[in-house]
Amino acid sequence: MSNATNLFDKYGGFETLAKLVHEFYSKLLEDSEIKPYFQAVDLEKLMQHQVNFLGLALGGPNKYEGKDLGVAHKHLNISEEHFLIVAGYLEEVLDEAGVDESDIAAIMAVVGSTKEQIVAA
Repeated sequence: MSNATNLFDKYGGFETLAKLVHEFYSKLLEDSEIKPYFQAVDLEKLMQHQVNFLGLALGGPNKYEGKDLGVAHKHLNISEEHFLIVAGYLEEVLDEAGVDESDIAAIMAVVGSTKEQIVAA
């Protein structure tokens, strides 16, 4: 990996993120507890939003045009348990892709910081 100034550049930008997000959603859709959240969703659009959101979170350019996280997830009534399951899949995908442990920790800290917006009160 390169000696880039941010995680977005270090791991290959949007091209790499698109591959990781695709793998991430493949795992989510194989999980019988998580899959129902995505039944009435345009997955291609959602995955593009996720790529753009992660790109921004990792120091890349701001191409995220999705809704506020709280607004986007409010109607789903996501439990903390399901949030943690999804976060676990993300961590697994990052590990399988060879992302450095310290970088995974940094990425998961960003994900963790979104929990209050995503999990139903």
